[in-house]
Amino acid sequence: MKYELYSGAGNDFVMINNITEKIAFDKQMELTIKLCNENFPKIDGVIFADEPVNKNSAVRMNYYNRDGSFGAMCGNGARCIAMFAYKNGITDKRKFTLEAVDDVYSAEIVSDEIVTIGFPEPKEVRTDIRITDDAGKPFNVSYTNVGSDHIILFINEDINKLYLNCTDMDKLDVDNLGRMLRFHKDFDPRGGNVNFAEIQPDGTIRLRTYERGVERETLACGTGIISTGVIGMLKKGISSPVKIKVQSGEILLVNGRIENGKIMDLSLTGSARKFGEGNLY
Repeated sequence: MKYELYSGAGNDFVMINNITEKIAFDKQMELTIKLCNENFPKIDGVIFADEPVNKNSAVRMNYYNRDGSFGAMCGNGARCIAMFAYKNGITDKRKFTLEAVDDVYSAEIVSDEIVTIGFPEPKEVRTDIRITDDAGKPFNVSYTNVGSDHIILFINEDINKLYLNCTDMDKLDVDNLGRMLRFHKDFDPRGGNVNFAEIQPDGTIRLRTYERGVERETLACGTGIISTGVIGMLKKGISSPVKIKVQSGEILLVNGRIENGKIMDLSLTGSARKFGEGNLY
């Protein structure tokens, strides 16, 4: 089985051309867990490039978190599969559509390492949610579903400064705080990915994300970036494009426009780089 390794802004994936490998769908979860546990302990997930259901799309992305969970959109993975499909001849077009979960996304190969993915309108957005921790201490979060569930907490907000007792992003205990929010009863039954955001003086948003399914902080999360950009525009009044700096140090762009209180023409632009390849089994 041939594989390639790709990184989307620090989110690392094993990429498999399943159009040629033909690994059955019901075997993909098992293979993902095996690869992540035995061969790639630092990889965030596995992406299978499959035949699309609709002939108008170039490729279908079957994305699995490293624990084998399936069924959520992965924004960084979408950029990687777009670049993978283009460089492996699955499509020769620089603009095309790809399928993921139950939606269709536009893709544009901007340059050798940069891809833009167009997102449909978010399925759900809640800008202000007051919740409490197990000790009854209150804090504010926002929530989006952009194909994946995301909880967003801006550490600049006064109530959150009091709750966190920390205004330094580098000192935040993202794994423990993220785990608490990820499993919070208010977001049952699915839980969510958790994003800690800070607006910088120049308007750039600094972002750290605890990922569901990986169950730890990752260097970047594409749908977390999109979600934070959406809340940045709707709640914080930040103009498009929203610049978001992730833990890997890369800056990604979220574009969109507000129409009748909703976000339209939403897209994510960032890197997608190949950094390895090989054969297994």
